[in-house]
Amino acid sequence: QSFKGNMDTKEFFRSSTEHAGIEQGSKFKLIKLHHEVQGDLSEGVELELYDIVHYPTRYRMKDKDGKIWTIPTHSVTKIS
Repeated sequence: QSFKGNMDTKEFFRSSTEHAGIEQGSKFKLIKLHHEVQGDLSEGVELELYDIVHYPTRYRMKDKDGKIWTIPTHSVTKIS
């Protein structure tokens, strides 16, 4: 007998353009320093939502230069 849990139905690492009322194109402000291999973003930088990655939920956001960053949801606040 094999065990078949609900793990088969989960879509890990999928992305979407809307989640919990937050939609692609929404504007956010970074509320804490963000560091990635590609560089750092300072607190107060404004970003635009590109898409949303799930499990765990994170925002992929575009800066004014068009660079994409993967930001934890608790590191930004929505401004529009």
